[in-house]
Amino acid sequence: MEHNREIHKINEELLIRVLKVFEQSFALTTDSRKVKQGSIFVALRGENFNGNSFALAALQQGAELVIIDDASFFVDARTVLVEDTLVFLQKFANYYRKTFTIPFLAISGTNGKTTTKELINAVLSKKYITCATQGNLNNQIGVPLTILSVKKECQLAIIEMGASHIGDIEELCLIAEPTCCLLTNVGTAHIEGFGSKEGVLQTKTELYKYVDKRNGKVFVNFDDKGLRKQTLTNPVSYSLGDKTADYCAETINGDSPFAAIKVEGTEINSRLVGSYNAYNILAAYVVGKYFQVSVSDIKSAIEEYLPTNNRSQIKETQNNTLILDCYNANPSSCHFALEAFDKMRAEDKRVFIGAMKELGSVSESEHAAVVKQLLSMSLKEIILVGKEYEPFSKYGSNIKYFENSTLAKDFIAKEEIKHSLILIKGSRATKMEVLQDVL
Repeated sequence: MEHNREIHKINEELLIRVLKVFEQSFALTTDSRKVKQGSIFVALRGENFNGNSFALAALQQGAELVIIDDASFFVDARTVLVEDTLVFLQKFANYYRKTFTIPFLAISGTNGKTTTKELINAVLSKKYITCATQGNLNNQIGVPLTILSVKKECQLAIIEMGASHIGDIEELCLIAEPTCCLLTNVGTAHIEGFGSKEGVLQTKTELYKYVDKRNGKVFVNFDDKGLRKQTLTNPVSYSLGDKTADYCAETINGDSPFAAIKVEGTEINSRLVGSYNAYNILAAYVVGKYFQVSVSDIKSAIEEYLPTNNRSQIKETQNNTLILDCYNANPSSCHFALEAFDKMRAEDKRVFIGAMKELGSVSESEHAAVVKQLLSMSLKEIILVGKEYEPFSKYGSNIKYFENSTLAKDFIAKEEIKHSLILIKGSRATKMEVLQDVL
């Protein structure tokens, strides 16, 4: 590398050089706290931080190379100055991606994509060495980092893709180059960025178009009207009830809070709360069958999977039974969660629900719809959290409203609630998970 501050073009010559360093440690990070000996540090910028300022510290911690886009933080020959470090990260991830010939399965959708990804990974891990998105690293930074975490011995990569604007999925496809894909569904989320539900559909199906154009395999939820009408060359379809689909399953959970299905004569009983998870289970079954995992292994993988991170998770406390579904919330996921909760039997049922974010012009009507659904249910108490719910706080005698989860937590702590079945639902931004500490 040149020992100067000239801006390097992000061309093949640079990518080859960086790849040689990367292949010594297979360690690249954008977090200066995670720098280790021999790693590469890519200095990204955010609204409240400038990663360039950590270039020297990263080198002192043992980084072999630092990639910066601010010349004032140039250190020495181990510093590579580029025009835009995010563009570098994406191009380098794509360059590394091209060194693989294994299947890359991309998963997206409005609801259930992380749970579906986890189930599919559990299923495929029964037969293959897999690498999958950790947590929800599914955006323009997360997807490149996921690709760069794929080890050489990996036989199948599973990449989760999120989107909040039109064109996001197409951009991620050009980085990850998926060979097959699955969309869980298309609902109302991030309307602020998409403009409309049609905008959501347009963006999500960019994934279908990319894979189908390259003769890849597309797994289609036949019960989602928007997805079903897409023109595809060779799809694999699945449904709960429609026998014209390639795979038709039925739900069999009855009074149980856990999702269960019967497909091709096999019963699969999960430990996921809520019948809406039946689609996630079926998707994992279908993908498993396509990749020739045995039915017995598919069944055991799904039945052994325990949800974590406040996603469809059941938790018994000293006083109550909690259903934690407070990692994400949008109109469709709220509707399904409430519908499933309504079917559960308990004398004392309560819902503590946080506001949905990024809904733009439909925010008021969608929050009103949630309140209407809540009032149609037999609930002892409804706690609404977030300013979006304030206009509806007087709609029912069993409704209590709080501007934020901290105030709600203080109130609940004084109430001393016991022997209740409680659904805690809300967007991450509302921090509804803090309520479990006082229940």
